Amino acid sequence: MIYYASVDKKSEIAAVTVTPPFNILASFHYYKNKAGEIKDLLARGVSLFIDSGAFSSESSGKPINIDDYIAFIKETGVSVYAGLDVIGDAGASMLNQKYMEQAGLQPIPTFHLGSSLEDLKPILEEYSYIAIGGAVYSAGVEEHLDNVWNYILNNKPSVKVHGFGLTNYEFMKRYPWYSIDSSTYKRLKRFGHQNILYGDFKFHIVNEAEYKQFLKTIGYKVADMSRGELNFVYDYHSVQCYKQYAAYLTERNKRKDFSELSAQKTLFD
Repeated sequence: MIYYASVDKKSEIAAVTVTPPFNILASFHYYKNKAGEIKDLLARGVSLFIDSGAFSSESSGKPINIDDYIAFIKETGVSVYAGLDVIGDAGASMLNQKYMEQAGLQPIPTFHLGSSLEDLKPILEEYSYIAIGGAVYSAGVEEHLDNVWNYILNNKPSVKVHGFGLTNYEFMKRYPWYSIDSSTYKRLKRFGHQNILYGDFKFHIVNEAEYKQFLKTIGYKVADMSRGELNFVYDYHSVQCYKQYAAYLTERNKRKDFSELSAQKTLFD
């Protein structure tokens, strides 16, 4: 399943929640003073994944208070949420994990690419749902992912794995993720081009002019639309593409043999 991240505006929430499934990843870093909005989304049937926003918080120089994070999760009643990880410090991340558990919570622990396999081993042994972070900013991401998935598939293939910030659709199909999150659906507004699905289950990169032309072929009167309406349609249609792709991968993965990953020699040998 895909959780849509960086859903910052009402129009973006609307674009994500036109058709089910309604999945949104919300960062505590940005929503810490908006518990009411989170509760409203839950009441509307939105499936929420709360991320601590540790990376964003570290970048802004405003560290997250773990007790505030715990209180937020309890107040909102959200059931899927990540632990408060400490970037580059697996030991400190696990201490936070245990602290949250002692407070009565069940956070999903995160393993960051580039960390030692020894840091992954205890996470894999103890938890049934884990997350992999660092896939956006790390060099040699595919090599790292191949080796991590090799270890997972050979030691605990039943574990559910979430991929944080997984915007690369080739990585989406290469590995048997349980869930991922991405803000790629809004790429056109940010960078002027977008991955869309058409003709087959492959993504094609289009610029805005090409996107408009495609939308015309499926019935949209783009010449009559305001900028706000166009942005909504871009978001909505892009979300639909990813929903279709996620459904396709879910069915494909039931039949796909990932033995090529489990058979690969890892760098950890």
